[in-house]
Amino acid sequence: MVVVMGLILGGCIGSVTKPGGVAPESPRKEIVGVMSAKGDKTYIVSEGKSIDIYSRKVDLTVYDGKKVTVVGEYSGTTLFVDEIRP
Repeated sequence: MVVVMGLILGGCIGSVTKPGGVAPESPRKEIVGVMSAKGDKTYIVSEGKSIDIYSRKVDLTVYDGKKVTVVGEYSGTTLFVDEIRP
């Protein structure tokens, strides 16, 4: 009896499906806000929050004081920017 129940319940566990239309979250983020550079720190202010940003690909200081969309991936609390769109 125990073996039969194990086989029945084991089959149920394997048949669990994910809800339709649910996509996994992408690690890439798009954030719209105003850029600001102070000293050696650069950040973007979006929805009242200040987010530290860093980039090896883009000169962030060019966008100081401008409203932009930054695209990148988080590492800890810093967004590493790959692309900036005006």
